[in-house]
Amino acid sequence: MIPANLAAALAAAQDAPVAGALELIAPYLRDIGWFDALLSNGCAAMATDIWHLPAFRASRSGAARHLILARTERVWLSATVIDPSARAASRVHFSGRHSLCRPLNRTMHGDMFVLDGDRAVGVDARSCAVGELLELDEGHQTLRIHAGDTPFMLLRAQIAPKGPVHSRIHDGASGAAVAIAQADEGHARALMLLSLLRVQGRTDAAAQFHQALDTPIGGQRWAVMREYLALDTRAALPVLRAMVDNDMDDAVRVVAAQTLDQLERVPCPA
Repeated sequence: MIPANLAAALAAAQDAPVAGALELIAPYLRDIGWFDALLSNGCAAMATDIWHLPAFRASRSGAARHLILARTERVWLSATVIDPSARAASRVHFSGRHSLCRPLNRTMHGDMFVLDGDRAVGVDARSCAVGELLELDEGHQTLRIHAGDTPFMLLRAQIAPKGPVHSRIHDGASGAAVAIAQADEGHARALMLLSLLRVQGRTDAAAQFHQALDTPIGGQRWAVMREYLALDTRAALPVLRAMVDNDMDDAVRVVAAQTLDQLERVPCPA
């Protein structure tokens, strides 16, 4: 497990402004004795017990493998291995988060891109030596890392701004946007809880469904409304009518109106 002082820093960073969160986390990427100890202890435990599994989640995305060392609603801390690739990645990802990267086994080389309106523009090559930190505001700048001929390892902290996170994927050659997404982890977790309440038939929790509609992301507002309708259609109908008239998102108003029309054409079973 990560040391208690790092866990406390992560907890404090959760509620801090981005600049304050970076100040809290950066010392643990400059002095990584805790990480070396974590690896040593984990290897020793596996050597002693062949059934031992480290208490960390792992994930993979393309050529990148991640060991999630810690994750809160706004702060992610991970160790990443990028496998050799036959060619440079063709896409550029702006995560919408602030990141601190520390190369672990060799100098990190990559191409820096920035957002210019709706396009990603390559600006220069960038390098970061082992032991140094590279800070990026990935809302408008990002580094497309060169994979190299051998696996490349880095330690990275990512800190989300408060509220929705806007991420973008662009074609590296043309700069055109390929995909744009919004996410709000707090509301996403709330939606999971609402789904559980709906499955349990908890009509007494209708007020919680109404309250969860305050999310600024249209797709999540509609997901909450679907759960509300499935739980208690009668109670949700006035809220659905208000959504048809007042929601700030055109697409949400359209789908809400279509759903209301369908519901109003269904004869009352009474």
